[in-house]
Amino acid sequence: METEPAKLNRDLRLRKVEPAHICDLIRLGAETNLSQWSAQNYIDEIKNSSSIMHRLETGDNATIGFIVGRTVPSGTEDKLDAEIYNLAVQPGHQRNGFGQILFNSFSEICSIAGVADIWLEVRESNDTAIRFYERNGFERVQTRTHFYENPREHAILMKRALKS
Repeated sequence: METEPAKLNRDLRLRKVEPAHICDLIRLGAETNLSQWSAQNYIDEIKNSSSIMHRLETGDNATIGFIVGRTVPSGTEDKLDAEIYNLAVQPGHQRNGFGQILFNSFSEICSIAGVADIWLEVRESNDTAIRFYERNGFERVQTRTHFYENPREHAILMKRALKS
């Protein structure tokens, strides 16, 4: 079970992602089996004014986790949604509440922006992530057939309502 997010200790800091951190994000993505993003993908996301990109760093500025997403217009007029694209915590630091800290920071920004729903896709084999998202109020919406490559796999589309 993860610890409470209030236990942000060991000189950990939550920071915005900057171009200098892209190599860390690519490395962490590979270590945690995320779908691969290129440096250009991250640069494009940094430039997007709707992006929400945070990293969790140690006292010596080492990146141990990150979250990438953005706010997006929904299909409904006057409604704003958000999407989470990547959430990763370095394997040696998992199960310490750090993913929760990153998710909470993303959710707080979404709440302030008036986001109605947060959406994400997760590999159907990633039981740990699915349980994490379900604990955080996400519900399964549908399965997207062969959504992921390398390896080819279905995705579970999940949604969390922030406001009605």
